[in-house]
Amino acid sequence: GTRELPLPTCFELLLGKERDRWPLEARLICAAHDGSVRKIKKIAKELDVHGHGIPVTVANTTYMGMNALDAAGGHGSLPVYRYLVEEVKMDVGNPDTAQGFTPLEYAVQNGHLPAIRYLVDHGADLHQERSTLTLLHTAAVH
Repeated sequence: GTRELPLPTCFELLLGKERDRWPLEARLICAAHDGSVRKIKKIAKELDVHGHGIPVTVANTTYMGMNALDAAGGHGSLPVYRYLVEEVKMDVGNPDTAQGFTPLEYAVQNGHLPAIRYLVDHGADLHQERSTLTLLHTAAVH
């Protein structure tokens, strides 16, 4: 079978290994993937050139169709999920614009049970269908 590359590796292939040279949006998405609330806030502060505030900036930042909540599935960091869902007020059911995956699907793909529980507890639909399998079936085989 094929194995997907971790998000930061994909970005490195596209943007080079020097993360400091990446667009801030890509760095914010990777910070979410890597599980760092501190880095998310720091990068959002840099991105917030219009003074909308860090939560609004985080909620509206995407890169290659993914937002921070999608990327959080990389490590499944509960503090990142709590920050994004409870403070930033991101929608747990909102699919990305790249593949149409929800944050729950990313958490399931990466096998992060605590993250899956958290997202379901906050309204994510475990019975959403992708082809003939529900996400619940996918989780069971992971």
